[in-house]
Amino acid sequence: MEEEKLLGISDYIVILKRRKMQFMIPAVIILVLSISLAIGLPPVYRAEATILIEQQEIPNELVRSTVTSYAGERIQVISQRVMTTENLGNIIDSYGLYQDERDDTSITLLAEQLSEVIELEMISADVVDPRSGRPTTATIAFTLSFSNKDPRIAQKVTNELVSLFLDENLRQRTKSALETSSFLSTEADRLNIEISELESALAKFKEKHVNNLPELQQLNIQLMERNERELTEITQQIRNLEERKIYLQSELAQISPTTDIYNSSGNRVMGAEDRLRVLQTEYLGLETRYTENHPSIIKILDEIEVLKKEINSSKSSITQSDNPAHVQLETQLKAAESELISLQEIRDALKKKIIGFEERLIQSPQVEREYRNLTRDYENALAKYQEIKAKQLEAQLAESLERERKGERFSLIEPPQLPEEADKPNRLAIILLGLVISITAGLGNIVIKENLDQGVYGIKDVYAITMSNPLAVIPYITTNQDIKQKSRLGSLTAVSIFAVSLVVLLSLHLFMIPLDVLWFLIIRKLGFATDS
Repeated sequence: MEEEKLLGISDYIVILKRRKMQFMIPAVIILVLSISLAIGLPPVYRAEATILIEQQEIPNELVRSTVTSYAGERIQVISQRVMTTENLGNIIDSYGLYQDERDDTSITLLAEQLSEVIELEMISADVVDPRSGRPTTATIAFTLSFSNKDPRIAQKVTNELVSLFLDENLRQRTKSALETSSFLSTEADRLNIEISELESALAKFKEKHVNNLPELQQLNIQLMERNERELTEITQQIRNLEERKIYLQSELAQISPTTDIYNSSGNRVMGAEDRLRVLQTEYLGLETRYTENHPSIIKILDEIEVLKKEINSSKSSITQSDNPAHVQLETQLKAAESELISLQEIRDALKKKIIGFEERLIQSPQVEREYRNLTRDYENALAKYQEIKAKQLEAQLAESLERERKGERFSLIEPPQLPEEADKPNRLAIILLGLVISITAGLGNIVIKENLDQGVYGIKDVYAITMSNPLAVIPYITTNQDIKQKSRLGSLTAVSIFAVSLVVLLSLHLFMIPLDVLWFLIIRKLGFATDS
């Protein structure tokens, strides 16, 4: 069983010398292909513009902008509005892009291809958010770039894109401010009409319930209480007057309206009523002793009848009282009756007032509810109207701010320049990568060949197989054919090295730095150059 062979550096050098052709052939082929690819790829030029996002000149505390979204968000929105099929189609038509593909490819697909080569990159910085006061990352600028095989077209298309972005930003900000101002103006007019309607309804309600308004409730209670006190006083006065009237009537009934008359002998002459009372008394006495047909009874009855007629006739006729006491009592009675009538009228009026106040107080909760609803609607509408008017004024200021371009704006700080060097492909990187791949491929080819080869190439291989050292070593005998083959291999190697060196120098001259400049830099670095 063979033991695992341990190889040293000398063994690897021997293997590399033995299989140098197997290393060089794939390495040279891949390197040549890499160099050909680096040289053959067409150059792509990239034009780039930098746009700065400048804050508004007037402080936000004085004039607040109607555009409140973040800059990065607005840029993305503007990008979507600019990168439409219509705009990209106009760019394709204006600058003659994709001429070879326009016959068999729709404008939509061409616009998609164009959007893929347009690059939008944000430039951010660490700032403090004015809204929250916390540190955050904000977009302060962004770059627009476009790549094309023609550097002039790349510059022109980038300029066109910059113009579209700037114009779209200005249009959107102005439109936003105008729409905000217009909306607030319409809303203010609507609220003004609503307030007028509420004022009219409130005025009609007050006119209809002028005595039942909530602010008059306490006054109604006070007036009702005062009227109730007055009613109590008036009732007491009426009661007193009625008692006085009864007293005066009783006194007046006991006094004759006429003054007593006396004869010459000093005796009082009785009046008709006095004689009637005397006769009636006599009649009662005679009626117990005599019958009705007795002449004395008949005479008294006749006199009584005559006196009654006399008294009735005297009552029906207007007689003037001549008794001072009777006149005084009669006057007091009339005054009491007149005052009583007046107080009764006042009492009835007070009762009506109290009933009215009670009805007002009963209706007051319902009236107050309706009144509060109307008042609340009016106050809410008025507060909203004042708020909308304040916002409308701010919106008008913001609109003026945008029209005069004093708000946040995009400023082109670095316009697209005509690219002098190609951005793609990176030829040096391709060549270096090809060099690495070629060396790796050559070494890989050697490893594969060496593992598949079962030949014996040295004393170590013999010892590994036989487990004993050989008796003698016969050196390799070089023939004329070996010499010729070695000469051809050397020539081929020299030509290959020369070709590769020439390609490397040519690539360095064309894509990196001119050789004369490189030579001057090397001489100057070594200190051989002298100042003229």
